[in-house]
Amino acid sequence: MNEPIIVSTTLEERGDAERLARLLLEKKLIACAQILGPTQSLYWWQREIVEASEVLLAMKTDRSLFPRIEQLIKAEHPYQVPEIVATAIICGSSEYLGWLVGELAS
Repeated sequence: MNEPIIVSTTLEERGDAERLARLLLEKKLIACAQILGPTQSLYWWQREIVEASEVLLAMKTDRSLFPRIEQLIKAEHPYQVPEIVATAIICGSSEYLGWLVGELAS
């Protein structure tokens, strides 16, 4: 452990984002979640360009927990193919990163 990442996914409903964030927090798979939006998304789906209002759920965690987070998001997410992407945190304050790792399941 000690490769901090931000995992993000988008959801149509704020309530779904809150429920998913709380579930991941309770399992100690993430240390923090931020729900941003609504935001306007445009994307290809089934050979058509779709426009939708979504919220972005950004979650701070460790790379070692990504497989469990991905599995839980897939099981709980209302979308058929949810966005599940991870971005490395390449720098951060040592105090914050220490707190982040200390809040996660080992």
